Amino acid sequence: MGLTPLRVLAIIWVTLASALLSLPAGAQQAGTVNCGNGNYCPAGHACLLGGQCGREIEHPPGATRMSTGNWCDPGFHEGTVNRGRCVPDGYTECGVGACRPGTTCSADGQCIGGPPATGPMCGGVQCTADRACSSNNRCYDPARYNDCGNGSICTKSAACEQPQGCVYVAPERIRQTPIR
Repeated sequence: MGLTPLRVLAIIWVTLASALLSLPAGAQQAGTVNCGNGNYCPAGHACLLGGQCGREIEHPPGATRMSTGNWCDPGFHEGTVNRGRCVPDGYTECGVGACRPGTTCSADGQCIGGPPATGPMCGGVQCTADRACSSNNRCYDPARYNDCGNGSICTKSAACEQPQGCVYVAPERIRQTPIR
């Protein structure tokens, strides 16, 4: 007996059904987000550190729209020298970056002056007193940013995403659901 088209379809159907039945129950649920840690979140939610899910939003309340269509967090504005980049309020644009208050921009686009480096040692450099050393060995401003502990540094308006990155989510959180 040869393989008829009906038998080929039956073999394909049985193979697909077996594959679907062998998946974990959570993986079969349409519209869920696999967190990669044995858990999932509902559709439209992001997997956050600490086993939480947050409903994704386009931008945080109080954000300002840039000329590129992207958003700057509250406390930041679009640069006038570097369009499409967000600059912290009170900072002066300088070359490819921004100089914090108390510093000036040199002719070659470097930030000079400002507070002395008396803060923690971080990645071979000493931070200024108002900075902290992040999990990826960079000085950062803890008044504006959060260190996620996974190499990501997020603005205060964003949440730490699992396993890495930053995401805008609504303030309400729900627990991730185990994949069974």
